[in-house]
Amino acid sequence: MTAGVQVRGVSRRFGGKAAISDVTFDVEQGEVLGLLGPNGAGKTTTMRVMTGYLRPTTGRVVVGGVDLAEDPVAARQHTGYMPESSAVPTEMTVLAFLRYCARLRRLPRAHREKAVASALRQAGLGGMADARIGTLSKGYRQRVALAQALVHEPDVLVLDEPTAGLDPRQVTETRELIAKLGRTRSVLLSSHLLSEVANLCRRVVVLDKGRVLAVSDVASLTAASGTRLELRVTGDPARVVQIVTAMTGVQEAAVRGDMVVVKGVGVDLGQRVAAAVVDAGIGLLEQRVASSGTLEEAYLNLVRE
Repeated sequence: MTAGVQVRGVSRRFGGKAAISDVTFDVEQGEVLGLLGPNGAGKTTTMRVMTGYLRPTTGRVVVGGVDLAEDPVAARQHTGYMPESSAVPTEMTVLAFLRYCARLRRLPRAHREKAVASALRQAGLGGMADARIGTLSKGYRQRVALAQALVHEPDVLVLDEPTAGLDPRQVTETRELIAKLGRTRSVLLSSHLLSEVANLCRRVVVLDKGRVLAVSDVASLTAASGTRLELRVTGDPARVVQIVTAMTGVQEAAVRGDMVVVKGVGVDLGQRVAAAVVDAGIGLLEQRVASSGTLEEAYLNLVRE
């Protein structure tokens, strides 16, 4: 898959202190990539470097095939940025604000109205164009902030806590909108809500203390934090325990009533356990995943190390 953004060995220092060090990852076209980390991990600094608001001390960022250092204006035309708690002018109407943003983005005059209409539609603001921003709910003000990030039709979106402070209905609507936008764009999503990231993202980047701890798909991370299997067999359950206990990735196996309970790690744990049981000539009546690791467990395991 084509990378919409390439971040390579990026570091940023403020005086003698490194905010981020040797950060490397890609945001692929047509994906929503999650950016996770505790407060102070370097998430905001990373996003500001990606969007050209901060220059990296070392390393490079390529956006839409354009090196940010070589041609920052062209690179930023590929990027839409929605900062956390975006400040939008409350005295302007939605339409006037987006027209202003289109001018700032140097859109050709003949194309501005079409671009503004498209941003309104994509952000779900079709009926709010003439409303004064100060009269809107927080959820709709968030949509205005998203619309300004979309007005120049970028193929990369960087979203910092886009659902912060929204009510449950607004959160659901915003997540659906992000998922839709991520089908055709490269989207970097920073969120403290791990359930939100798990629902929207196939892959995540985990930062802590300015360094990348992991760049991985969510399935692999959650599998690494543990899976519990329950098996029903026709043969001797104690023999099953003996067989699976010797397997790589199995942490514990025991007979519980008429079931064999297996705890372990690995994306293919269930497949390997089933194959081992059948290969030993034991009938496997049923195998189910009783529980699996969560993104929260995987994240906490990483940042505790």
